Amino acid sequence: MKKTLTALAIAAFALPASAQTVSFEVEYRDLDLASAHGQKTLEERIDVAARKACRYSRHETGSRMRSADTRRCYLEAKASASKKFAAVKEQRANGG
Repeated sequence: MKKTLTALAIAAFALPASAQTVSFEVEYRDLDLASAHGQKTLEERIDVAARKACRYSRHETGSRMRSADTRRCYLEAKASASKKFAAVKEQRANGG
């Protein structure tokens, strides 16, 4: 069984009036989430996945700045994934 952590974030990319939902999966089966190293590795994986899902490396034409929507997407995706990770960690601590 593949264990993944899925995070959702809302961001407006194309039209200001419409929102696009982005999602990503982060593999954590190989990590010891009880250890500091395992938790740090998971946070790094979440960061990389959120950057990719929100196209964080992409810049607006003529600028080195990221759009506000891209920054918001990235921050919300990381926060959502971290919240889901905390729930997984708590569930494991309680024997789940």
